Amino acid sequence: MSGTVSLSDFLIQGDEIRRLTDQIRNGRLPHALLITGPDGIGKKTLATLVSCALLCTSEGDRPCGRCRACLVSSKLEHADQVLLRKGVPLSPEVREGRTTIPVEDVREMIRICGMTPQEGGSRTVLIFDAEAMTVQAQNALLKTLEEPPEKTYFLLVTAHPETLLTTIISRCRTIRLHALPDGRLLDLMRTNGVPEDLALSVIPLADGSPGKAMEFVEREDLRERRREILEIFFQGEKRSEILTRSTQWKNRKNEADFLFSVLESALHQMLGVRFGQMDENSLMASFPRQWNRFMHEAPPSAFSNLFEQILLAKRELQYATNFQAVFEQVLFSFVGEGNRWLQ
Repeated sequence: MSGTVSLSDFLIQGDEIRRLTDQIRNGRLPHALLITGPDGIGKKTLATLVSCALLCTSEGDRPCGRCRACLVSSKLEHADQVLLRKGVPLSPEVREGRTTIPVEDVREMIRICGMTPQEGGSRTVLIFDAEAMTVQAQNALLKTLEEPPEKTYFLLVTAHPETLLTTIISRCRTIRLHALPDGRLLDLMRTNGVPEDLALSVIPLADGSPGKAMEFVEREDLRERRREILEIFFQGEKRSEILTRSTQWKNRKNEADFLFSVLESALHQMLGVRFGQMDENSLMASFPRQWNRFMHEAPPSAFSNLFEQILLAKRELQYATNFQAVFEQVLFSFVGEGNRWLQ
């Protein structure tokens, strides 16, 4: 969202954020936080704000947003911020563009954390896309979480905590950010000057996420790509078309994250309809009859199977598996499930 964001903007998330702000104010923050929630809900923004608060030099409420430390850390450029994320290596041994966070990057982070903070205060380690850490990287991080350096705070961010080792999760305090109700999303978009008709059209696409909502508002190409993905995975009935579709997508590995996000979003919405947690929107009403039957009659195991196929595909792509083959595997699962409901 545009404009300045503060910790108070997250209070809508409830008591968990109130406890977090109290702990920051009283200097009692746990050494490791795991921030989870849907894509675009503000996980990285919250982690950055916590990092700013820990590095802020103000005597009042932190982050003050005005001191030099706040201005620099809000851009993730503070000397005592260590940032781990896929594709942007921390270690000189790691090439750019990797789809994982390798163990070499974690070892480099550990080396940095073994030195005194350059500005004499706290140090924060931000691990964006924590699910991208390899098992080796997670095991290396685990040893540091068990015996963290003094005044060092770890902020892990992921939409998929289930991919992390349970031992890592157990050593972090988990903060779950939840999808916002449609009315709150509409208010936020109005505040940001989004025309009413456009705001209403993207709300069903946003999964309660302000970040997603604004991205769909600003980029018509994303709305078109989403429609394309839904057509391929929910309109097709013929297995003979799978190879043609996968060939069309074989060079689009860079769109894999968006592809999986769209599929997960559709399944979550269908699951909400199936168990009475949300109403059918206009997009769902346009699904063919087999997926309408699935949405209203499928057992939980059918949903779980499709979610598992997406999770398996993500894991395989971490190890540079051929994207066309992974695409085919997921599409085969969706076409097969849809055809079961044609009977």
